[in-house]
Amino acid sequence: MLVVIQTCNMDTKSNPQQSGRTSKARHHREISTKQLSAPPPTGINTFLPPSWVPYSELMRLEKPAGLYAFFMPFVIGTVYAASLASPTPTPSHLARLCLTFLVYSILSRGAACTWNDNIDQAYDRQVARGAVSTSSAHIFAAVLAIAAISVLPHECAIHILAIGPLWIFCPFAKRITHYPQLVLGFPFAWAILVACSALNVDAFSSANRIPTSSLFAANVAWTIIYDTIYAHQDLKDDVKAGIKSMAVRFAKHTELLVAVLGVVQVALLVVTGVAARFGPLYFAGTCLTTALTSARMLWKVNLSEPASCAWYFRHGFFEIGGSMVAGVLMQYFVSLGGLR
Repeated sequence: MLVVIQTCNMDTKSNPQQSGRTSKARHHREISTKQLSAPPPTGINTFLPPSWVPYSELMRLEKPAGLYAFFMPFVIGTVYAASLASPTPTPSHLARLCLTFLVYSILSRGAACTWNDNIDQAYDRQVARGAVSTSSAHIFAAVLAIAAISVLPHECAIHILAIGPLWIFCPFAKRITHYPQLVLGFPFAWAILVACSALNVDAFSSANRIPTSSLFAANVAWTIIYDTIYAHQDLKDDVKAGIKSMAVRFAKHTELLVAVLGVVQVALLVVTGVAARFGPLYFAGTCLTTALTSARMLWKVNLSEPASCAWYFRHGFFEIGGSMVAGVLMQYFVSLGGLR
């Protein structure tokens, strides 16, 4: 397999003429290919034609954990909006909408990962993960982004004006601030607003303004928690490369940081339920369960072990994310039965 390699070697031991060529190559983001032995395809890539594998790797199709980060806020937002909608939408309608959001999440994640890889060539010599030139990867990212937008309900189109620039900016955040996880939290949490629009719920009406804002902020806090823990896998390498992150910024104090953010997340979920006048099933299923699950996982994770950080990242979407969905889903069924 051909693997894209950055031509700009960071080694400074070169003569002036070579340095000039290197600077020029870096300026124009030129990359070349070199024949290397690559690991065999894994996961879904084993079933794809060889020529498709590099593009699949750019989309991270063989690594589904990151997909849950894109999709789970849509599920949370969908059942939340459904609990507020009048009339209450049917379960079949919610299932179709979640399927639409799943397709959107696959495509938008692929576009975001491809864009991130192209921008991050200065940090990672093999970011392209396949025999794909920079220009081809940019075209591929654009096609994926257009395809993602096209599957959204037309009521949601306005949100692309906010989400698009946020995703474009995300790869640059770690170069200019130690808080890229905070930046990342906003496009993920925006899924809640998209879901509200899809179900014709005014997210910021006088009745919904506080619960929607609280749920949005709770998702931002959750994103900061799991992505900061995830960043601890590469903490030493990031420090050497000059990459900024909250893991780098707080380092040995990350445990305290994520614990405080976990409390903030649960408190915001409580505010959501109180402001939306949700019933006890919501508070038991979402607030209490999220608090207990988050506390257990934060107690168990070892930030000094990359495998433990990866475990938290993979399982958190099902355990903590599932807890956040559970109570809102029960509240939806209460609303569906006319018991609210």
